[in-house]
Amino acid sequence: MIDFRVLTASAFREGVERIGVGVVVRDHSGRILMIRCSAHDVLPGLWEYPGGGLEDGKDVEDVEAGAARELAEETGLAGLPLEYARTLDFTNQNDRRVRQFVFTAVVPDGTAVTLSADHDAHVLVTR
Repeated sequence: MIDFRVLTASAFREGVERIGVGVVVRDHSGRILMIRCSAHDVLPGLWEYPGGGLEDGKDVEDVEAGAARELAEETGLAGLPLEYARTLDFTNQNDRRVRQFVFTAVVPDGTAVTLSADHDAHVLVTR
């Protein structure tokens, strides 16, 4: 089992300023879910996979729980088993160093998606 607390503590020691999560969702046909940022977003029109930053506070939110929360908030997809895939580091639009923990999830073909107000469209794409 992966200890994400150890990994996030290590990230902060390395100078990472924010922890992010993302979920690459695919259906049984192998199509990948992409969602488009709405006009009021910082990056309007950007197609992305579901994700975001962990909730800040006294303790860093659990990474896997944060990924599940972001997925549910942005797509309405809840209760899916998540599988850890990888991390990636980047600098965000506020010039902060971010480490994103990326997970995968699988849904049956035809699964309904309910977008948040932060997104205005979704599509399933092939590789």
